[in-house]
Amino acid sequence: MGIIKLDRGGAPRRSLLSSVAALGLVALVTIASGLHAGWQHAARAEALAADKSPLSIAVMVSSRNDVCHDQGNVGAITKLVNQEQARINRQGGIAGHRVDVRFLDDKRDKALAVENLRTALKSGSTLAVIGLSNSQIAKHVFDTMGGEIKASGIPFLSDISVNSIFENHPNVYTTRPSQDDERLPVMIEFMKQIRTERPAFFGIKDMVFSTSLGDGLASGLPDRPLVADRRFALTDDKFEPREVASAVGELRQANTDMLVLAVGSSRNAMVIEALLEAGVTPPLFLSGRIDAIPAELAAKYPNEIYQLAWDRLPEVYNDRMLKRIMVDQPEAWMFEGAKIASAPGWATGECKERPADATPEPLSSTNMRAIGLGMQYADMVGLVSSGAAGAPVDANLAARRAQVLKTLATSYVNGRGIYQGSFENWSFRPGSRSVARNPFVVMLPRGSGQLQLAPFQFVRLKNDRLRSIRTLYLDIDLIRAFRVDDNAKSFFAEFYLSMNDGDKGASIDQIEFANALLNPETNDRRVTVRTLSNGKGNGAFPDGISIYQVSGQFMFQPDLGNYPFDTQRFSIDIRPKQGDAPFIIQPPPEDMRDRAVVSDGWDQKAQYVGYDEDFVSTLDARSLERSVVPFYKASFIWQMTRQTTDYYLRVVVPLGFILIVAYLSIFIPLSHFEAIVTIQVTALLSAVALYLSLPNLDADTTTLSDRIFLFNYMAVSLMIGLSILRMNSKVAEHPGLKKLLGYLHVTLVPLLVLVMAIYVMGVTSSAV
Repeated sequence: MGIIKLDRGGAPRRSLLSSVAALGLVALVTIASGLHAGWQHAARAEALAADKSPLSIAVMVSSRNDVCHDQGNVGAITKLVNQEQARINRQGGIAGHRVDVRFLDDKRDKALAVENLRTALKSGSTLAVIGLSNSQIAKHVFDTMGGEIKASGIPFLSDISVNSIFENHPNVYTTRPSQDDERLPVMIEFMKQIRTERPAFFGIKDMVFSTSLGDGLASGLPDRPLVADRRFALTDDKFEPREVASAVGELRQANTDMLVLAVGSSRNAMVIEALLEAGVTPPLFLSGRIDAIPAELAAKYPNEIYQLAWDRLPEVYNDRMLKRIMVDQPEAWMFEGAKIASAPGWATGECKERPADATPEPLSSTNMRAIGLGMQYADMVGLVSSGAAGAPVDANLAARRAQVLKTLATSYVNGRGIYQGSFENWSFRPGSRSVARNPFVVMLPRGSGQLQLAPFQFVRLKNDRLRSIRTLYLDIDLIRAFRVDDNAKSFFAEFYLSMNDGDKGASIDQIEFANALLNPETNDRRVTVRTLSNGKGNGAFPDGISIYQVSGQFMFQPDLGNYPFDTQRFSIDIRPKQGDAPFIIQPPPEDMRDRAVVSDGWDQKAQYVGYDEDFVSTLDARSLERSVVPFYKASFIWQMTRQTTDYYLRVVVPLGFILIVAYLSIFIPLSHFEAIVTIQVTALLSAVALYLSLPNLDADTTTLSDRIFLFNYMAVSLMIGLSILRMNSKVAEHPGLKKLLGYLHVTLVPLLVLVMAIYVMGVTSSAV
C-alpha cells in the first residue's frame, strides 16, 4: 500500500511532484526566514533594552472624583504614554537602558502631589519628571520643596501655565504656553486691533492664574486702563451672588467695551447670567472655553464671545492626531464618559445618567482634549528619551539628565530647532523655558451658534514681535475623485473652492495645493482653475464669495496592508503660496458641508478638515546658524473604502472553488493516490496562476490579498503533505497514527479556513 505503481506517465508525475515540493519548500523556507529575521531583530532590540539598568520617567497625573463622568485625561495619558514607552523599548531603549514609566496620581491633593514628587526625586533611577498642570497645586509644590527640585538637577517637563512659579529653577520647563509670552501679548494685541478703549476684568482673588492675568492686562494696556477690576472671593468654590451683582453694576457705570473673564470655565455661566439679567452685555474674552458654557445660555448672549485656543480649533482637527485615530475602531479611542460613582452630584441629583447605547464619538470636544493631553505626555516621553540618547553610550544617570537639559536649551530652542512629535512640533523659549506655541483667537459671533476663528490671527516673528495674519473662510466641495493609482500614489480630483476673506483682496493665486503634482516643464502645480465668481455682485452667485472650479492630479500615501479591504485617505492640502502672505483656513461646520461625491471604485466613509504646522529648516552656511520657519497648512480629507465586488468575483470566489475542489479530493479512496495528488497539485498551481494574473501592486508591505493567497498555498500544501504521509509505508505500520492523520485531513483544513475567514471579516468590518 505504501508502494507507488509506475506506469508510462510515472516519471513525469514524479518530476512534477518533486518540482512542486521543491517550490513549496523554498517558499516555506523564505517565509520562515523572514519571520525569523523579524523575530531576531525584535529580540535583539528587546535584549539591548534589558541589558542595562532601567531608566524611569515619572509621570504626574491628577484624577478627579468631583465630576459626574470621567473626562478621560488620565486614561488617555496612561494608554498613549505606555505605547510610546513600548515603542522606545522595541528600538533598544536609551542606549541599552530600558525605559520604565511610573504614573503618580495626586488626585488633586496638594500634600499627595508633594509626596509623589519627592518620591520621584529620591529614586535612584529617575531620568525625568513629566506633568503637574494645576497652578494652585504647582505653587504649593514649589513653595514646599523648591530647593529639592532645583538641587536634584532632574529635568522636569511640567504643564504649568504661570512661569513665575518655576522661574528660579533652571531644570524646570513647561509644555504649556507662557501666560506672559503667549496669552497676554495676543489678548492685548487683539484688543488693540478691534479698538477696545474701555476694558474691564473679572477674576478670582488669590488664584495664581487669574491674578497673573489681571495684573498683566493692567500693565500691558497703559494707555487704556481697566475701567473695572474685580477679584471675587470663593466660598465653597462658588461666588457670593451679591458681590457679582455689585460688580455688574460697576460695569454699567463704566460703560466697558470688553470684559475679560478669568473665573474658571465652570463659573463663567453664573457671571453671564448676571450680565444678561442686568442688561449689561459687552463683548467677552474668556480665559476658559466657550463650549463649556451651556449652549442655550451662549445663544442668548447678544454680543461676541472670544477665547484663546492652542488646539481643537472649530471644525478643524489636529491632522497628526486624526491619522492615528481614524485607522482604528472608535471604541479604542474613547476615554471620556465613564461614570464616577463617588461624585457628589449623584447624591444631589445634579448628575444625569448617559444613554447606555450612545454611539462612541472620539472626536467630541472633551474626548479630543483627553487624547491631546495623552499625546502631549507621550511626546514628552519621546523627547526625554531622544535627548538622553545623545549622551555617550557609557554615560551615567547624571550625565544623561544633563544631556536632556542641554538638548532642551540648544537643539529644541524656538526658531532654531524642533522636536517633531506625534501630536505637535515642540520647541521652547530660552528665557521663560515655556513651550512656543501660537494661540488662536476663537469667537462665537453674536446670534450664531457656531464657533469660528476670528477674522485675524497672530504669529510670532523672529524678532519676537506679533504679526497679524488673516483668516480665510474657505470650503472645498469635492465633485469627483477618479483614476486612483495605488502604484503612482496619485488620484485625479475635481472640486469647487469657495472663500470669503472679508474683502481683504485674497484670491486663489495666493493658495498653493501642496499635494498636487508638479509639472516639470513649468515648475508649477498640475492643476487647472476656472473662475466662476470673483465675489462681486452679479446676480448669479452670492456677494463677497469667490468661487472657483479646480481640477488636477494629487498625491496620496496609500496604506495597502489591508488591500483590497482597505480605507484610504484622500486629501487636498492647502498652504500659502508666499511666505510673506500667510493665512489660516476656517472651514464651514461639518454638518453643512456637501457630502455627495462621485468616486470610481470607492465609497466615502467620512470627511473632515485637518491642520498641521509644517516648517522650513535652514542652515546659514556662513554663520552656521540654524533656523526654523513654521507655517500652517490645512487638509480637506475624505476617507474612502475600496469597493470589493470585483475582487470577490475575480479572486475570492475562484480561490474558494480551488480550495473546495482540493479538499474534496481527500475523500477519494487512497488507492487512487495519484488522482488525489494530481488534483491537489493542480489546485496549487491554479492558485499561483491566479495570483500572477492579478495587476501588479507596488506595495512595500504584505497586503491582505497576499496573505489570503499564502493561506491558500499553505492549506493546499498541507493537504498534499497529509496525503503523502497517509500513503507512507512507515505510517501504514501504525494504524493509530494513520487514523489520526486521516482525522486531521478532514477537520484541520476547515478549522483553518474558519479562522482565516474570521480574520478577514474582522479586517473588512473595520474598514466599513
